[in-house]
Amino acid sequence: MTALAIDPPATPPPTPDAAAELCAAGMVYPGGVAALRETDLRIERGAHAVVLGASGSGKTTLLGLLSGRLKATSGSVVTRGRVAVIYQDLRLIKQRTALANVLDGALVRHSGMRSLLPAPRAEVRRATELLTRVGLPHRLHTRVGKLSGGEQQRVAIARALMMDPQILLADEPVAALDNANARSIMRLLRDLQRERGLTLVTVLHDCALAEEFGDRVLGFESGMLIHDERPREDADAQPATGLRGFRRFEPCQTCEVLTATAHRDGQNGSPAPALQPSPALRQALWTALAAGLLLAAVVWCAAGLNITPRASEGAIGNMIDFARRLFPTTAAQWNGIPWVQLGEAMWRTVQMAFLATVVACLIALPLSAVAARNVAPGIVVAGARLLLNCIRATPSIIWAILFVAAVGLGELAGVLALVMYSLGYLTKFFYEHFEAVDPGPPDALREIGAGTAARFCRAVWPASRAPVLSSCLFMFEYNVRSASVFGIVGAGGIGYELMLHKDWGNWHVIGLIVLMLIAVVLVLDAVSTRLRAKLVRA
Repeated sequence: MTALAIDPPATPPPTPDAAAELCAAGMVYPGGVAALRETDLRIERGAHAVVLGASGSGKTTLLGLLSGRLKATSGSVVTRGRVAVIYQDLRLIKQRTALANVLDGALVRHSGMRSLLPAPRAEVRRATELLTRVGLPHRLHTRVGKLSGGEQQRVAIARALMMDPQILLADEPVAALDNANARSIMRLLRDLQRERGLTLVTVLHDCALAEEFGDRVLGFESGMLIHDERPREDADAQPATGLRGFRRFEPCQTCEVLTATAHRDGQNGSPAPALQPSPALRQALWTALAAGLLLAAVVWCAAGLNITPRASEGAIGNMIDFARRLFPTTAAQWNGIPWVQLGEAMWRTVQMAFLATVVACLIALPLSAVAARNVAPGIVVAGARLLLNCIRATPSIIWAILFVAAVGLGELAGVLALVMYSLGYLTKFFYEHFEAVDPGPPDALREIGAGTAARFCRAVWPASRAPVLSSCLFMFEYNVRSASVFGIVGAGGIGYELMLHKDWGNWHVIGLIVLMLIAVVLVLDAVSTRLRAKLVRA
């Protein structure tokens, strides 16, 4: 089926009655991809324009130009009034409540430090009224992640309305909903548009919904506006097929054009590629090559370190004999074990690890924020990461030696060493968690007007809180292990007892210390595993 050739619409004259105007507007992305071509368009105040088109036809680019997120590479785009966007992927923070997400819309009126303070009562009252209006009075304090798709869509609508917009852009607001929910959302948008006198621009793929709810249909293909249809005044004058009530449409002409385009793109593909080895064969070849290289590297390293069968002769027998000496075998050995002294030293080790982990976490949080690429400017990130890499490059035992020399023998030196060692790793864990956050919600807050600190507190931190806290628990476990050897250099803890009994040759006591460490670590691991599981579920 071939598309009917239709003359492009004439350039609309400028008019103050238009909510948005595009004059010869074009958008070419880096790489030369022309997403929108020389488009002339005027959208009247209070109108509901529905945009139809196949994927890649320029619909989302059009909304980006209208919202101000994109700047036209040619021509001009003018909007009159505040613009709010309902994103296709919603861009809600799922770890926060529906009310908190709607309050984010008020950031357009609050900037700087004010955006970090609790919302004023008037804003809370307004957000509550909006959630009630969209049918969610019983979901105010429910986390968005626990809401259904239709309910999340309503939260996104309420957040957009919280901005007090004059122009509302909805990018495929019903794409992920079933038919009943889709019609319910479209009715809600239509009612809100009429109540508030909004100019509504909606991207849809369903011609039936466009026919029922839109009062203007814009058809796009390959970045060009090819249809601009309005309702007939005599909508019942002739039988309707396809998009009922739209002039110059043959049976759902826009849909026929899109279908023909998709069919053409699917049928006129590139010629079949030349025969190539199967993916399984390629994977097997690469696996064999990697295994060969690994084996060669192992042999090379062993030879360089003189680890040969002759050099290791008798090593196994010596290890078995030494293992027998690690446990008390006589009554005298059992009676000579200083249980109280060992218990106190182990408890001090756990205290050192806990105190150091808490202090390191408090310092690492702001440091990692300025080292995250999605939070801080590039030059700040580079400087912060250079500093953190220098800290992480120093082993914990070296930090212990340095702090013993600086502050003297004892647990203080051990705590300071653990703090520095933990900083190097916690900051890396933290900023990687921050950078792994879905960029959609922070970007949405940026478009609303939120600053860097507000985006971090409202979008990045809630989404990364669980893995960050999980990393803190892991670091506490690790610090218990690290603190156990600091006594070797005089930095306190069970390591001091370990070194003392090693010098005395009391290997049976050292064996018990090792068992105590294993028991403590196993208990901490079991507790932290349960806590991490709860954090993930939360």
